[in-house]
Amino acid sequence: METPKRIVVGIDVFSKPGNILKRAVCLAKACGSKLYIVYAVETPMLSIPSYFGSKEITIDTDGIKKRIGKKMKKSDPEGSVPFSVFIKEGNADDIILYEAKLIKADMIVIGANTKNRRSFLGTTAEKVAQQSHLPVLVVRNSVKEPYRKILAPTDFGIQSKQSILFAKNIYPSAKIKTVHAYESFYTIGIYTAGVYTMENLDIGQYSDAIKSTAESNMKDFIEEAGLKKGEVIDGDVNSRDALVEYIKKEKPDLVVMGSRGTAGFKALLGSMASYILRTVKSDVLIYVP
Repeated sequence: METPKRIVVGIDVFSKPGNILKRAVCLAKACGSKLYIVYAVETPMLSIPSYFGSKEITIDTDGIKKRIGKKMKKSDPEGSVPFSVFIKEGNADDIILYEAKLIKADMIVIGANTKNRRSFLGTTAEKVAQQSHLPVLVVRNSVKEPYRKILAPTDFGIQSKQSILFAKNIYPSAKIKTVHAYESFYTIGIYTAGVYTMENLDIGQYSDAIKSTAESNMKDFIEEAGLKKGEVIDGDVNSRDALVEYIKKEKPDLVVMGSRGTAGFKALLGSMASYILRTVKSDVLIYVP
């Protein structure tokens, strides 16, 4: 699996570009990549039609590029990472996705900061993560050091395995642990209630069998992914919430998840991955096969 060589760094008007650039620089140094920094300017609609008497909007592209250049200097004092800056008008998510396609990028790095403090993610980051046909790193936190502790929720599918292999490739020094949440209560409720009731069923034994199967699958998965650690947890009636609580307890630097692929113009991120992406406070890497 090759490392990304062309990385688009999306900066919107509400994000804190310093953290995003620092994380992108760390990745670029490790992979020998070039950064393509995209800054989207949303022009107020009432100011566009100059023929109605309003003043035409002008964008100080040179000034913006200089400011970004200064931030890059702080993130990369040695100047070892090559980069280009693109200033575009329009919706940030559309521009970032379009430029990534135009540049033939291998990966996108974007910030999760938003003006809406009630949201952990932000509209731009969520749209990019949902619609991207490339791996997307969503940066939430300040950068103190390279990622050291990575957690990878898994359903034992091929996409999950690919996401872990990708993370191992670009963050070789990090410790990666995988976790799976099984729903024994949910399974029992569907297959043993009402007309589906099984005679002489020992609920405890049934639950133990489900746990045992999950642990067996985890053992095989760890070996296939080349990991050292993995854990199976009881998701009770809601594995999504159980995983989120587990992530909060573990406090990883990065959460890694796999997308189901793409169909049409939308990426099939999956309800579980979408929920975790919106909810956790860690940085998140979505791998798109």
